[in-house]
Amino acid sequence: MNKKTLITAVIVGIIASIAFILVQPLFGMATLTSRHAGAYIKLGEYGATSALIISWFVHISVSVFYAVISAAIFNINRSALVNIGQVLVLGWITTLTATPANEWVVKFVTSLQLPAFSSLSAVNTEVGPKLWLHIMFFAFIVVGLIFAKSDQQQDTFID
Repeated sequence: MNKKTLITAVIVGIIASIAFILVQPLFGMATLTSRHAGAYIKLGEYGATSALIISWFVHISVSVFYAVISAAIFNINRSALVNIGQVLVLGWITTLTATPANEWVVKFVTSLQLPAFSSLSAVNTEVGPKLWLHIMFFAFIVVGLIFAKSDQQQDTFID
């Protein structure tokens, strides 16, 4: 992955992470960042500002990581079938792992120790709002990558 693609993935990941938080209440959920910040305050005795900064840092970091993975897939094959496939597959995988992963992060941040995987909830196999939200998140990323690629091609054409 070249530098330009990486920068694009980071920007798209940041935008998608903000969109995720803005859309999340429409799915009947409190935002991930507010839930994490609340847990950091309650369990880790962090101040409100610190807790909110850490929760946003974690959320944006994970989103950027997912955007980099999506960009790598996108650069290998930009076909509609692969784009739809990655949105569905990555949406499903992240839905499965989101609950235990979020618990792991909260336990790590509040205890500053690596939590045992056996102490975490099982994967989430429920087809419901979390799945649709994750699918929407990856759709945001793919659409962002498509727009970014379109803009890059127009810049090349103009030059």
